[in-house]
Amino acid sequence: MTLDIGLGILFSILVSKIFNIELTPQLIMIGAGFSLLPDLDVFVELAKRGRIGGRVQGHHRELTHFPLTFLIVAVLVYIYFGGVWFSLFSLTILAHFLHDSFGMGWGIQWLWPFTNRAYKFFSNKDGSFSKNFIVSWKPNELKETIKKYGDDHWLRNYYLKLHPIAIFEFLFLVFSLIVLYISLQ
Repeated sequence: MTLDIGLGILFSILVSKIFNIELTPQLIMIGAGFSLLPDLDVFVELAKRGRIGGRVQGHHRELTHFPLTFLIVAVLVYIYFGGVWFSLFSLTILAHFLHDSFGMGWGIQWLWPFTNRAYKFFSNKDGSFSKNFIVSWKPNELKETIKKYGDDHWLRNYYLKLHPIAIFEFLFLVFSLIVLYISLQ
């Protein structure tokens, strides 16, 4: 989440420079909001299961993590709001999906509705990091893999400890805030 927010801030700065528009709090907040938009399905999983992730595949990354459907939304953003908002929306959403396709987690369904396979970059089938460029799972394979290798305490183990992923994401957010501060001078 902190990485997504940091990316939203940086893309807001980039869009303001490219389009030569003022970097306003509104632009920054909308950029951060766009970057978190695909994670709205977290609230569905929390309501239905009372938790997110673990050894059971819930609704997170199954309702709003379909990049091809966001192409339609991006076109609508362009038609109704113009190039600035289209660019910010497209960059932040793409960054979010790329972020969810690396590191922890089980990737996303990049090609839905054409296939239900989940894809992840630089991973093994067990979800661990590797030099493999891409790995994919059919829905039943993914369910079994998550059951076998999932971490019921992933939030605590990754984000509430000094884990490299948490440190990197926090430092990235700090970096983006420093860049924002410099950009506003």
